[in-house]
Amino acid sequence: MTSGLDDASAQTSLYLGPESLLWRYAGDRRYGLAIPRAAALQMLHPAIAAAAEQHSRFPGPLWAQQARIVRQTIGVVYQDAEAGARVRRLHEEIRGHDGQGRRYHSLSPDVFFWEHATFVDALMTAVDLFDRPLSGEERERLYQETCIWYRRYGLSDRVVPPDYGSFVDYFDAVCKQVLELNSVFDAYSEQILRPDAWLPRLLPAGLVPVLLPQPVRQLAGLAVSSADERKFGRFARTVRLSWPVLPSSLRYFPVARKAFDQQGPPHAR
Repeated sequence: MTSGLDDASAQTSLYLGPESLLWRYAGDRRYGLAIPRAAALQMLHPAIAAAAEQHSRFPGPLWAQQARIVRQTIGVVYQDAEAGARVRRLHEEIRGHDGQGRRYHSLSPDVFFWEHATFVDALMTAVDLFDRPLSGEERERLYQETCIWYRRYGLSDRVVPPDYGSFVDYFDAVCKQVLELNSVFDAYSEQILRPDAWLPRLLPAGLVPVLLPQPVRQLAGLAVSSADERKFGRFARTVRLSWPVLPSSLRYFPVARKAFDQQGPPHAR
């Protein structure tokens, strides 16, 4: 965290701008194609699932809720720590007990960082699949920028892995040791696996399981065939080839376009 730093140093440590990889990729609508992966990983977390059941319309329109969450979350990248504070305040009263009677609070670092981690993981996945594979150096750089993104929420960063390799270890451990099937995931599974009301309506029907990590497929009992993988591969190639010719109004979320207008387009290298 930035406690103990003067205001100028704190603001510098939270800076993100046109030269950052995160600025380039977080506002790219292709990110939305991987958000069903994040939604599945969130609904399999017992605390997040309990919060969805107890503090929202349940079982409601999942993608309307996700659209609001994603808009707020991406907005933190292109705005500032105050935007992060607004998101944090929305979570302050979200608490209770999960289906096993365990207490939770949505601002617990273990819970809040997992939600953030699913967005980081989805971003890395979207870049690799729909833009280009990142080099090791670029991946580490992007990960460090997502840590700045997280710090804008103003929560303890004691659970934040120090580097991308540690993040991968953390992520795999949560998938294998913490995530569990639950009634909330069951209630939302059809919406998660067939996200017809979500932004990426071109996402091939029934192919969300291809996006999911292998341990999560096994946990949820989801099969992926070689034909599914080939179909998804063709779709990803089509996105990669067609994206550069689209106008920016289609390629970027509004919050990103507004930031580009104010501070300049991304120019990370």
